[in-house]
Amino acid sequence: MIEYRLGYFATSLCGHDKGRIYMIVSEEGEMVGLCDGEQRCLANPKKKNKKHIQMMRSEKTAEAFPSLVQADDADQRIREAIMPQRRHITPQGKA
Repeated sequence: MIEYRLGYFATSLCGHDKGRIYMIVSEEGEMVGLCDGEQRCLANPKKKNKKHIQMMRSEKTAEAFPSLVQADDADQRIREAIMPQRRHITPQGKA
């Protein structure tokens, strides 16, 4: 069974946001709350079914998650955490 920890990164596998990277900020049964700090902020996370995301483990951000969400600039910190992950993802159809 896959462990969906708060603070892990996840890539959307389907929908209009396919390929977009988020941070997991909540978990409720088969759904997770996703935040990217831009279009989806911490106050209004995107709800997505677990089978529609590809999780990317990140122990460093998972450990820092509790202090990150309580910061005044949490959305900015989430954007900064996601930015390096975007460089590792190649858009579909391009090599």
